[in-house]
Amino acid sequence: MLAQLEVQELALIERATVQFGQGLNLLTGETGSGKSLLVDALGLALGARAGQDQVREGAERAAVSALFLRPEGQLTLSREVGRRAAARLDGRPSNPAQLRELGSRLVGVHGQHDQRLLLEPQTQTQLLDEFAGAQEARIAVAAAFAASLQGLTALQELETIATRSRRDEEYLRWQLDQLRSADPQRGEDEELSAERAAARHAVRLAELVGDAGHNLRGDGTLAAAVAALRSATALDSRLAGLPERLALLAEEVAEVGSELRHYLDSLNSDPRRLAEIEDRLAALEQLKRRYGGSLEAVIEERARLETQLATTGDLGAALSQARDAVDARRAELEAAARVLTEARAEAAERLAQAVAGELEGMRLEGARFEIRLARRAAVAADGAEQAEMLFAANPGEPLAPLARVASGGELSRVMLALRTAAAEADRLPTLVFDEVDAGIGGEAARQVGLRLQRLGRGHQVLVVTHLAQIACYADHHLLVEKTLGGSGRNVVQVRELKSDAERAAELARMMSGGVTVKALARARELIQEAQPV
Repeated sequence: MLAQLEVQELALIERATVQFGQGLNLLTGETGSGKSLLVDALGLALGARAGQDQVREGAERAAVSALFLRPEGQLTLSREVGRRAAARLDGRPSNPAQLRELGSRLVGVHGQHDQRLLLEPQTQTQLLDEFAGAQEARIAVAAAFAASLQGLTALQELETIATRSRRDEEYLRWQLDQLRSADPQRGEDEELSAERAAARHAVRLAELVGDAGHNLRGDGTLAAAVAALRSATALDSRLAGLPERLALLAEEVAEVGSELRHYLDSLNSDPRRLAEIEDRLAALEQLKRRYGGSLEAVIEERARLETQLATTGDLGAALSQARDAVDARRAELEAAARVLTEARAEAAERLAQAVAGELEGMRLEGARFEIRLARRAAVAADGAEQAEMLFAANPGEPLAPLARVASGGELSRVMLALRTAAAEADRLPTLVFDEVDAGIGGEAARQVGLRLQRLGRGHQVLVVTHLAQIACYADHHLLVEKTLGGSGRNVVQVRELKSDAERAAELARMMSGGVTVKALARARELIQEAQPV
């Protein structure tokens, strides 16, 4: 529970230390005295958004500290606002997000803003789930939804890749068909270039090679020279070896001459062949420019495309597996959602009956309250449906959504009825109600007080109220006063009214604006009537 709240330099509060006790804690005081400032201060300690405008005029920073007592020990949540902002948990550096996370398990604050939230389907669904004790089922649905969404995302990514791959595959096959059709061979471009050069100069080459061949054939001079040298060698041994060397030259000349004759036979000056060579070389040059600059790169690209296209079946298998996974996860999500739906359906009837009974006790006789489950088109992270709370304030009126039919006072009582009916399921140790008495009075206010008293038996309850019919039920009555301080500025002070006389005086002021004999007498009656039986 919240044991103590310390506030410094926050708006009109210069310094205040407020002690809270178990049960029902009531904060009362004149309008504008600063009652809601204490709720705001607690909110800051719980990680609420802060601003420089909350700092007291002339101060550099505001500071709040909330001390909680828990079975495992004390816990202090602290916050500084202003030029030097800070957040702490038990004196250790923290941040507002951590304060909010921890505070959400310690305190539930219900004010005018929360009443507006009550009109939203998400809040109504959350309240129903709390009453149903379906938090685990809801977590299971959220986990299954996340897994389903993850699987669907993975499938969509694969389908995008597949769509792109099909387009890419068509283009790759077109490229491969081109390369296969062209069928380039290693060194082909060099061979064709040489053939083209010969074809372009075939006539001149024939003349030159013919002349060379004719000169090589000559008139048998080399053969005669070989015979003469052999005769000379017989006469002079120093010439030995020369006839054989000359004979080898004669054989080489004869071979060259033979090759020249073959070359002359192979020369092709046909223009059609030259055109074929030019076309082929142009096609090969185009491929080389597109695929790496050389014929070797073109041939390697053909091999790469053949390998890549051979593996396209792997993507199809991955798609099939992803679709199976999506179906399996969708089935798991639907199964988890059915468990949550069953829990909600059973709890909706019980909660509606309990709330209707509470509303009747709060002077809304004849009011009707129902909870319907509106089915969604598809299962979401919080289930297959949303709760819709319907209300009719008077007999004969049709049921309609709370947002359309509930006045401010009715909405306050509906919220309190919901909290009272769901008190056993509400795990928060401390509940705060600001302006819970909006739009009500008389017997309705007394009934609200009774329910707050009952709620205080299982929780610590903090209530800001303007009504004596509610304040009389306090286990701890805190008076918030705005007085003129020594600096000539108004300051807010808080003190607990411990005696019946003090409480009666405050209740009298709340009822009549002054402490009159008649008001005091009625105040004492209220305090007596409020004593628990």
